Amino acid sequence: MNSRSLLIAAVVLAAVCGGVFFFLQSSTAPAPIPALTPAATPAPVQASIPESIPEVRKPVVVQSADPKPAAKPARPLEPWELKIDQALTSNLNETETAQVLLNLIPTLPPEGKAEATQHVTNLLPDSEYKRVLPLLKNTQMPAEVLDILVTDLMNREDTVKLPALLEVAKLPNHPNHEEALTDLQIFLDADHGSDWNKWTASVNAYLKKQAEENAADAAQQNLPPATAKPPGAPR
Repeated sequence: MNSRSLLIAAVVLAAVCGGVFFFLQSSTAPAPIPALTPAATPAPVQASIPESIPEVRKPVVVQSADPKPAAKPARPLEPWELKIDQALTSNLNETETAQVLLNLIPTLPPEGKAEATQHVTNLLPDSEYKRVLPLLKNTQMPAEVLDILVTDLMNREDTVKLPALLEVAKLPNHPNHEEALTDLQIFLDADHGSDWNKWTASVNAYLKKQAEENAADAAQQNLPPATAKPPGAPR
């Protein structure tokens, strides 16, 4: 081989080597990284706020009504209550029933005495008041019993009331002594101290005058004397 052929072979070989080198360089070079475009930030969503927020009502829980408590069994009556009940449910008339209760009162406890006395005052008419007068004058009776009797007495006719008040006023140890004396002073417009004869005379005179006025009024009205009373006359 001559030198020209060697030269040409060297040039070709150099060209081949250069092509191979360029190919290797281009195939191993990293691909360029594309620039990242930042994503657009979404606009915030503004929720519309109502001017007034409706009130949230709590559900109403309907509770069932409590069952009515069972009625308490009636307590058994005391022996003294049975006695009073038997007297009131007997077949006797009112005056007889009142007398049965009056006979029971000394044997009853204080509360029984008071209850029986209240029944007696409701049952006895003025015409039979003499039956209860001993009880009214009994200073050993509980104060509640005497108060019931005096209160009842003030609602009765003067022919019953004034003599009974006089009997109480005569008893200095009676719990209602002063009250009775004051009532006599008001009704009779007099004050005789402890002179009971003068008090008795004043009571009789007052009742006599009242009876005469009632009789005169009855004559004018042509009514029976027992049913007529002057206008405004006290009982």
